[in-house]
Amino acid sequence: MEFTVCLAGTNVAITSIFDKVYELCSDYLTDKPADITVTVTPEDILHEKRINIREAQIESIPIVDYHDSYLETLAVYRKIATKMLDFDTFLMHGAVVAVGDKAWLFTAPSGTGKTTHINLWLENIPGSYVVNGDKPLIHIGDECTVYGTPWSGKEGMNRNVGVKLCGIVFLNRGKDNSIEQVRMSQVLPVLIQQSYRPGDKAGLEKTLALLNRLGRKIPMYQLYCNMDPEAALIAYNTLSGADHE
Repeated sequence: MEFTVCLAGTNVAITSIFDKVYELCSDYLTDKPADITVTVTPEDILHEKRINIREAQIESIPIVDYHDSYLETLAVYRKIATKMLDFDTFLMHGAVVAVGDKAWLFTAPSGTGKTTHINLWLENIPGSYVVNGDKPLIHIGDECTVYGTPWSGKEGMNRNVGVKLCGIVFLNRGKDNSIEQVRMSQVLPVLIQQSYRPGDKAGLEKTLALLNRLGRKIPMYQLYCNMDPEAALIAYNTLSGADHE
């Protein structure tokens, strides 16, 4: 199946084996000429299956036998993320919530509570909305812009929009709610871990260079959160206030 989508302002022609990729990307379709092309092979799907098995073994969790059609969606995005580096755009694991034309990305290991926290924003911060719930794309230009993508976690929370990224927040579970700005050097290991890093040297170097530029353009924060509604209010008041300084 052949079709073209627009992701982070870049038109991507996709050739897939299953219809699931097309269905996933239905809100991002475009008829404009492609800037890059991605084609998936059975070997790419097998590679995703091996990755899934390896990660389950590392985390000591049951291995899920995903259907090839789902594994193909992962293979497609892996190839897209690699090619997006040529457009100063990279993939980061995190949940992005916005208010108006300003967005913040919350990142943390799986299971920490990113989705729970951004739901607190939706419930308590008027005008808030989710740009992407899991795997957004970030473009580094004169300013940083974060984009919704179809790859947005099991909840499927995403919008086909690009919003100014005003900060990255490293989410931690805590008894009390508190947030403070930190130096990039303090969170760099986690920042690298939560970013998609291609296996080749050139791709890795480009990713690290983009992260370095990101750290010079936007602030980083540590948030300790007990998942009470107050957590969203404290985070928003600090983050929105910092953006106006």
